Amino acid sequence: MYLEKLRLDSRVAVVTGGGRAIGPASSTAPAEAGATVVIADVDPAVAASGQAELRKLGLDAETVQMDVTNSRQVTEVADQLVARHGCVDILVNNAGIARSGTAGEEVSDELWLNVNDVNYNGVFWCCRAFGKHMLKARKGSVVNIGSMSGYIVNRPQKQAYYNASKAAVVSLSVTLYVELRAARIGVTVACPMFFPSTTA
Repeated sequence: MYLEKLRLDSRVAVVTGGGRAIGPASSTAPAEAGATVVIADVDPAVAASGQAELRKLGLDAETVQMDVTNSRQVTEVADQLVARHGCVDILVNNAGIARSGTAGEEVSDELWLNVNDVNYNGVFWCCRAFGKHMLKARKGSVVNIGSMSGYIVNRPQKQAYYNASKAAVVSLSVTLYVELRAARIGVTVACPMFFPSTTA
């Protein structure tokens, strides 16, 4: 009964990093509700894995290669998908990495920049690129995947760089919600707790 009230038929949903960890769940929900799902991932094999998971459930998804840290490529993919489908109604910014276990005083420039580039910059590049199309259509929904680590310190796990990136996602999401709501574009942030994963 509830799913009938939340049908997404004829809607297009893009899910970044939709091939592993919590990505398949982020892709399954809109697919079950009838949306056309596009799994965007930097690794085509990972995107295909997420597509295969959906097919096991009798669902399907398109895949597209996209590196969320490459702002130019993100813009190109957004333009291509809108040209192909006419619009992108839903954006789920799920792509993220942790690389946990390094104390703050030992964090290299590479580690800090890498985690923040994927987790924070990538979310912004996608919000900007897909958001421009949503603004033209005056409709759309954005779901940014934050983390409870944006609010707490995961002692004894050392990951100041990860926590900072997720806190930034929370603040970005709240700000974009206020800025875009007049254009009928919803922006929200989901902050998962711990979950089993084989990926860093």
